[in-house]
Formats: sequence, C-alpha cells, structure tokens
Amino acid sequence: MIRAARKSAGAGRLSGLGSLVAPLALAIGCASCTAYSRWPFWSTQQHPGPMTEAEEPLPPGAQLLYPEGPEEVLVIRHADPVKVRPAGRTGGFPLSFYEKNTRVHSGSSVSVAPGGRVEILWSDGTSILMSDRGFGLVGSPSRGESLFTFLDVASAWIDLAGEEQIDLVGGARLSASSGPIVLERVRADIVRVKNQSKTSSRIAFREDVIELDPGQAVDLPLLSAGGRPTRSATSAQLVTGPGFTVRSSGAVETDADAARVRVQAVGEHEIQGLGQRLRLERGEEADFRGLGPR
Repeated sequence: MIRAARKSAGAGRLSGLGSLVAPLALAIGCASCTAYSRWPFWSTQQHPGPMTEAEEPLPPGAQLLYPEGPEEVLVIRHADPVKVRPAGRTGGFPLSFYEKNTRVHSGSSVSVAPGGRVEILWSDGTSILMSDRGFGLVGSPSRGESLFTFLDVASAWIDLAGEEQIDLVGGARLSASSGPIVLERVRADIVRVKNQSKTSSRIAFREDVIELDPGQAVDLPLLSAGGRPTRSATSAQLVTGPGFTVRSSGAVETDADAARVRVQAVGEHEIQGLGQRLRLERGEEADFRGLGPR
C-alpha cells in the first residue's frame, strides 16, 4: 500500500509537470510561428504603406552646404530664446542665462524665436541685431560669400563698418557701406527695407538694381521663384540720362549727353531702359530719349 501510494504520488507529480510543459511548449511554438511569419519573410505593415525616400540620394546636410570658414563672430543673447549651431555640427544649442555669448566661425547659423533678441558682432564693428523671429547664416567673404544670409526675419537692424553684401530673405542682395539699415516683415510675403544711414545702398532683385537713398524705403515681395539677382543685374553698367537710367551688360559701348543715351552693340549683350529690353546686332545702335519739350 505504501508503494502504491508513492507511485500514485509520483504519477501526480509527472502529470502536474506535463500540465506545465504543454502550455510552455505551445507558447514557444506560437512565438516561433509568429517570428517565422513576420521577419524577414514579409512585411506586416498594412496601413499606411512603407515610407519611401523623397530624394535619392539624400541632399547634403548643413555640414556640407555651409562648411566652416576662417571668420569669427561673437553672438550675444539679449533675450531668450536664442539658439546657435556652430559650423561643422549637425545640431545647435541654446544660449542660457549663465552663458549669454559665444564665439563661432563662418558657416554657423543663429536663430531667434518670438520674444528673443540676439546680436552678431564682427571684429571690425559690423553688427546685426535680430528680434522676435529670425534665422540666418554667417557667411565667409574670403570665399566670395555674402557677410550674412537671412533665411527668415521679423525685425532686424544692420550696421555696417564698410562695404559689405547681405543676402536678404528671398534671395535679394543688399550692398551697403554703413548703417543702420532696418528690415521689417510687414506681411507674410513682403519685407520692407529702410535705409536710415547717411549713404546710398543698392538692392539687386532679380533683373533690377534698386538704388536706395538715405531715408528711402522699399517693399520687396517674397516670390515663389525667389528674388536672387541674375548675372546681368550683378554685372550691369548703369548710364544716367536726362531723367532716366539705362542698364547694359555685356559687350556694348555707351555714350550719354544732356538729351539722350546712345548704346552701340559690340558683342553679346543685353540692354534695358525706359521699360524696354533690347538685343541688337553687332554694330547697331539704340538711342534712349526722355519725354521733354519739342
């Protein structure tokens, strides 16, 4: 009787172990089936579909587009929030209350959010002050780049110590030798440029060059095609006539007097004046005359 009881107890233990092993084996089998059906045999993503690359290969990042240059600037935070991305890095960092300034090289970017205020200082005394909302890149004039490029702006104050070029929002290029010059975003698609300095400045906007005298202002539209100056605008020769201006680029000979402006074609060229755009044959001439008494 004792042996029979022991045998029955051993059988109970075996049956209990079997009851535990069976669910465990079933779970392992199900897990293996699930792994077998999911990867790497087919994708289980149903909706939405797998994401695909928008561009192949991917465009270069900020490290390649804006490499580090030799020029050094001082960035000063006057009010939060301000963020700086040094050249050669993929990410930036905010300027905190205990570290209000930092030095970076050309190729770096500076951004300010609503409520913020940041100033960028160059060694010659040139400064740019951005407020409320703005984003820009520090350029390298030694590489032929503009001193600074605005990618977004709400309000900015530009004070130049010498002849420099600034790329405005949309691509228009400002050339000036002093300041202050004020930028103001009056509308989502319009940036106003005010010349509050004592010298004239120029804005190359697509095919035109706008002369901005002291005290004058101009509203620049932010076009979908951009406002980057064309080659003819940056290399144009301006000839002033009686009450109008003729712009010519390329191989031309010009002459002006009190009554007219004469342009003679010598080679490849383009002539703009009085609302007309001309291309003449070699040796042909065009006379531009303003409205006046007979």
